[in-house]
Amino acid sequence: MLDHKLLKQVAVITGASRGIGRDVALTFAREGASLVLVCLKDQNALAAVQQEAEVYGVKVITLLGDVSEVDFCESIYTACKEAFGIADILVNCAGTITRAPFEELDLDDWHRVINVNLHGAFYMCRQFLPDMRKQKHGKVINMTSQMAHMPHPSASPSYEVSKGGLTALTRHLAYQYAAYNICINAIAPGSIDTDMPKSMTEAARERLRNGVPMKRLGEPEEVGECALFLASDMSNYVTGTTLHVNGGSLMK
Repeated sequence: MLDHKLLKQVAVITGASRGIGRDVALTFAREGASLVLVCLKDQNALAAVQQEAEVYGVKVITLLGDVSEVDFCESIYTACKEAFGIADILVNCAGTITRAPFEELDLDDWHRVINVNLHGAFYMCRQFLPDMRKQKHGKVINMTSQMAHMPHPSASPSYEVSKGGLTALTRHLAYQYAAYNICINAIAPGSIDTDMPKSMTEAARERLRNGVPMKRLGEPEEVGECALFLASDMSNYVTGTTLHVNGGSLMK
């Protein structure tokens, strides 16, 4: 029998339509959390996640929009407050990436990646942390990346900078809000078998696997279980840290 580690909790999850965000949402639903699910524009994918989550008997609302826009982040807060009241958990999983080398990187692409990955998480924290502070309870999980801690040849510097900044923001907010019983942590996934690795040739997938000491790619569900640990009472004395989920490709 499930003990429903998130029963009566309310979780807001951005980037929830696919990949890691999707599996975080389904893991939280399995554990009893009501959900506010957000993605940029894929209504069909988000509706599919909602339908899967509701099988667990939880209430789910969905919103489409761009977290790099302050007004949209305000609307997420308003919708959550109207549907459920104060959020207990915030997961900043929305993200984008570009792969142009430094000298070829378009300035608009540089700003877009940082606006979504870093500014979007900042805006969401600005919306939800004040209520968490008042109720003296809350969990925030920022989805960063292994690339925040080591460069990668196929990613633009904007991605690494955005995720490195999000890691620093996580530590700063964890320090600031620790006295209010709010735990703020990051998860830094390595090679996870999401849409991009699935689209690779088998030879490319094999090279990717061989770069991981465990000789396999991680599953999105495995990141979801780590998010559950950080969202639940199991981690009430854990704040300001980054949980590395990478099969040993970065040991820190």
